[in-house]
Amino acid sequence: MPSRFGPNDFAACGRCGSGRVHPKLLVMGPIAGIDSDSRSYVCRACGHEGLPIFFDTQDARAQFEREEKGIWAEESKPSGPQVLTIPILPIQTDPLLPIKILEHLPGRVATVTGVRWDGARLGPTAYRVSYQEYWDAIGGPRYNASRVLMLDLAGINRANPNFEVTRHLVKRSDVWLDSGGREPEEVMDGYMLDVERVVAGTKTLPSPDAFAGLYVLSNDVLPCIDWDGKVLWRGGRAGPTELRDVANLLRGIGFPSACVMDLRRLGTEAGPDPAFLATLDGIDLDLYVGGGLQESDVLRLGEKGFAGGLVDPFTPVIRDLISKLPKAPTTTEASSPAPASRTTAAPGSVPSSGGAHV
Repeated sequence: MPSRFGPNDFAACGRCGSGRVHPKLLVMGPIAGIDSDSRSYVCRACGHEGLPIFFDTQDARAQFEREEKGIWAEESKPSGPQVLTIPILPIQTDPLLPIKILEHLPGRVATVTGVRWDGARLGPTAYRVSYQEYWDAIGGPRYNASRVLMLDLAGINRANPNFEVTRHLVKRSDVWLDSGGREPEEVMDGYMLDVERVVAGTKTLPSPDAFAGLYVLSNDVLPCIDWDGKVLWRGGRAGPTELRDVANLLRGIGFPSACVMDLRRLGTEAGPDPAFLATLDGIDLDLYVGGGLQESDVLRLGEKGFAGGLVDPFTPVIRDLISKLPKAPTTTEASSPAPASRTTAAPGSVPSSGGAHV
């Protein structure tokens, strides 16, 4: 099936010029959530429905968006490498209260937790704080996070995403959401929450064919290559396991960007593995790298040509900001883990959260 947007098409909303346009999915229908009206598209920026406008280049689309905003001159670009710092937010969304209560207190009920890969699943650690506290720390002027990668652990580990809770949490910033979809239509369900992008990880998808199906629905989906020494696919199913092979496959489908997550280091704050980064050298994708990153690592990634860094949930910087928040009388302060030491690991070795090799 041909893609609605070809690899060289750059679609824009006819009202505001945003590139965040997607086919309007039918909630009810023979295949709910995947059938679409090919003549109707939705802009995630302004909500406009209608046919998009197509441009030959991204620069032409961006100029059209500026003109729609009344900005005629091209915005000056800061000098030096521009790289995004994106905190990872693993969310525990299991509802403990009735939905009506959650609608009023979602930020206090949902928690952001530390996370480690145990070889089969993303396991939450004992260190956690309420979503409200976490956002007060990273959304304030000292950190000023404008974009986050949200991991719905219930969806990723048990195929049971809790949209009733997460839909309240995505309103505060631009969110890239991994809800653990097992099939293309389940991944696309994330757009019902009005997130900036949905993320599709190899660890929850059965094969590369799923990414081809996703690209047909929207080329704005962000693939994530989950790697622990080899690329992981759901249930250990057959698929290419070499990182470069999967990255080149995604580029061949038409995706311009992808995340690459070193699951061995996720949550360790030990920095990226140099051998892992060397494996990514020369790949023709805008890559967002995660797994053990602190804020200070991200600038160095930009110098190496990466598009961004996915920062571990509880870096020393974030823990310090959380510790300085005013505490409500009913809030129990989480005990802070000891800072991880920054050791340079040999290629293929895995430091624990305390810096010791395992």
